[in-house]
Amino acid sequence: MTTPQHHRVVSWLERALLLLTVSFLCIHTLPRAWRTLNTDFPNYYLAAHLAHEGYDTSRMYEWPWIEREKDHRAIDIRVIGLLPITPFSTLAVWPLTGFTPLHAKHIWILLNLAFLIPIGWMLRSLTGLSAQRIALAMFLSFPLHRNLLYGQFYVILLLLLTAACFSYLRGHRALAGALVAIAAACKVFPLLLFVFFLQRRDWRALASGALTGLSAVAISIAIFGLNAHRTWLQEILPWVMRGEGLGTYTAAASISGVLHCLFLSEPQWNPHPWHASVLCYSLLAPALQMLALAPAILLIRRKDHSKHRILLEWSALLTAALAISTIPASYNFVLMLFPVCVLAATLLQRGYHLWLAALIAAYLGIGFPFPVPNRPLGLSVLLYVPRLPLMMAVLCGTYALLWRDTTQTSSTRDWSRYAWPIVMATSVILSASSTLHIERAMRQEYAYRLPLQTQGFLNSTPQLIRNEISYSSFTFTGYQLVTHVQNGVRVNPAADAPYDNLSFTRDPGHTFVEQASSPRSQLIDLQDTTHLVIEDAREPALSSDGHDLSFIRDDHGRGRLMLRRAFQSNTAPDVALTPLQLNIYEDSFLSESEYAFSATEAGHQPQIYITDATHNNSPITLEASRYPSLSPDRRWMAYSHLDRGVWNLWLRDRASGATHRIADVPCNQIQPSWESDSHTLLYSTDCGRSIWFTAVARRRVIP
Repeated sequence: MTTPQHHRVVSWLERALLLLTVSFLCIHTLPRAWRTLNTDFPNYYLAAHLAHEGYDTSRMYEWPWIEREKDHRAIDIRVIGLLPITPFSTLAVWPLTGFTPLHAKHIWILLNLAFLIPIGWMLRSLTGLSAQRIALAMFLSFPLHRNLLYGQFYVILLLLLTAACFSYLRGHRALAGALVAIAAACKVFPLLLFVFFLQRRDWRALASGALTGLSAVAISIAIFGLNAHRTWLQEILPWVMRGEGLGTYTAAASISGVLHCLFLSEPQWNPHPWHASVLCYSLLAPALQMLALAPAILLIRRKDHSKHRILLEWSALLTAALAISTIPASYNFVLMLFPVCVLAATLLQRGYHLWLAALIAAYLGIGFPFPVPNRPLGLSVLLYVPRLPLMMAVLCGTYALLWRDTTQTSSTRDWSRYAWPIVMATSVILSASSTLHIERAMRQEYAYRLPLQTQGFLNSTPQLIRNEISYSSFTFTGYQLVTHVQNGVRVNPAADAPYDNLSFTRDPGHTFVEQASSPRSQLIDLQDTTHLVIEDAREPALSSDGHDLSFIRDDHGRGRLMLRRAFQSNTAPDVALTPLQLNIYEDSFLSESEYAFSATEAGHQPQIYITDATHNNSPITLEASRYPSLSPDRRWMAYSHLDRGVWNLWLRDRASGATHRIADVPCNQIQPSWESDSHTLLYSTDCGRSIWFTAVARRRVIP
């Protein structure tokens, strides 16, 4: 039994701790967030800025493409990328695109701080906790500090999901469904909350959510175009769902990440797993995720409309969604503020003070940024992911409260309680079978990987000239041209250079590199870096005789294939090879009368066009095809074709038009280039890695 004096002591301790946390926010977090852009805010800002300026954003998910646009605007951050952000979520910063990036971030930080006020007010109304305790829970959240530092999105997401539950409890079911749909259009995983509406047979909320979701998608497509959404849905989402979107072998707080480290090998990122077994991974990943999620669904009780029950069910689904997330960055867990406040109020009401202390410890541990080594070995990976077991502990505690209340208040039978286990078991079996097939097939590609000495996260557009392999390599310091020579490795530029080398072409005497900087890209010769070859150009390609140089020039995100004849002459004019209605992605150039390129027209998928003796910029029947590469002997064209969400290598006989598939693997094989024998290809592949984080491979395709 507590006394008034005890309450006063606790209250003063809470005030002192609140003062410390607010002081830390004002003295440490906000100044750091205010001074620099950091990692995430520029992603949202640049995508919205490009759309606001009327750019063609079909390729905005491609790492080099968005990096180039960042460089052209001199945005003060070293690397940038949109994956796996949804296009719709970037529209939140649309009103800020008229400001410079840093000023826009300042406004974003102030907005996020302002959003904490309605979040706190709603949590106080929902849980009955005092404003002081809710504020303390907010500012003790390390993920909140990360959100402000990085300019992330999750404070807005917390506002949407809290407002959805608040609206539902006040009978505004349509509004609740609409708010969840907006949250799901931004970050996908709130889709799980629609299970709450389904279990409770709340058709109004479901209908409102469906209508709002469709409207959000329609708005997003109208602004960003169909191709960007097709890429996200067909190519990116499947990889993210199976834990291979970003940080595949990172010891983060995800079930898939830990299992990748323990059971799946990758020559560069995870060469020595604890027990290399595709079968173990395929069985455990879907089973463990479903075990974490299933009780949150099965414990929903349609006939129990009590406020306490609804809050616990909402908390369980939200916590489960975070627990099974495949990309659980630290800032995501600011969302734990809602379930922790609900659980704390429940435990205080029931007098479970020891359990409350355990909850507080878990909450602090979930948010605390524990250091993680780059490559933890074996079972030691489990020592570096305390967030995951702590999340599971909170989830189990929530399920225990739901189960106890269920056994006390409900004995009704519902047919859906038996249908759901069947659906879940079927889902696990199908997912395990699919995962086993995908992971086994991916590892067949390892036989063709080159064990290069220097590799980045992404290694693209490989070329071989005189036994020297060159490729563009992406690291945290930017994009560099890496060349493996007989005596070592050449890297250009240096790590502290203010520009990126995003594309290149080579012959025995010259290396022409695209330097992406503000206000536009330029081609230079590495043998004479003071000589500007061409301004406003990307994707250079030398003709087979070395006299002419083709390149692509962009206008508002749309590429046009250009040619400079006798390019060594400063007076040579630039000639357009393609019409304006085509948006050129990449090309393969042998001469002015013989070249191929991939392009889109009027929002359709990219396809390959060819100019030679029988074609004149005519599309050949290769829909959803990119990365053409004409062989030096002029007999073959290698290319990549999109099938079931991945790009695989194909070969076309230029004389007969016959095509055949080189490989059938559930991962990407892109950017092929021929070796001088016209029998062997170098190409980029992301098999066994994160999507589009490619390594270099070599394959003989002509006997």
